[in-house]
Amino acid sequence: MLPAQHLTLRPFCESDAAVIEPWLQEPGLSLPPGLARRIWARRLVADRGILARVGVVKGVVLGFGRLDCGPDRVAELTLVVAPGHRRQGLGRQVLEGLLTEARGRGICRVQAMVDPGNRQALEFFAGQSFEQESGHGVGARLRLVRLVHAGDHREPLEIEV
Repeated sequence: MLPAQHLTLRPFCESDAAVIEPWLQEPGLSLPPGLARRIWARRLVADRGILARVGVVKGVVLGFGRLDCGPDRVAELTLVVAPGHRRQGLGRQVLEGLLTEARGRGICRVQAMVDPGNRQALEFFAGQSFEQESGHGVGARLRLVRLVHAGDHREPLEIEV
């Protein structure tokens, strides 16, 4: 296993799709159907509203994070670490990098949709200052939310009403 402390974040590129796609087929994750599935990597690179990053350790892609940034300053999060390299701090490092970039884009809130039976994901997000939004979810998934400044000892971003 490679040490988590040497993870660097870089922009996602289309050639990363071959490594990451199998991770996105695990329970609780998904890729779009049909034509959208064939072009998902191209869309991530081309869409300025999507912030997609890969976590790399010693030249090996071991993590992936994506923020779909909305005009309401809320971003939907997808975060996954390579099987066999989980629970080593890589996901936390990818998330921290994404949150830093989200702050720079003026994002106020990040949310993740998690299957209620995915204990590891629920524990991970709880440990990263995410909270379940009561009464909210989509289908069988729970909506976990975090203010972008939460957990990093910074003043909250100004929220316009």
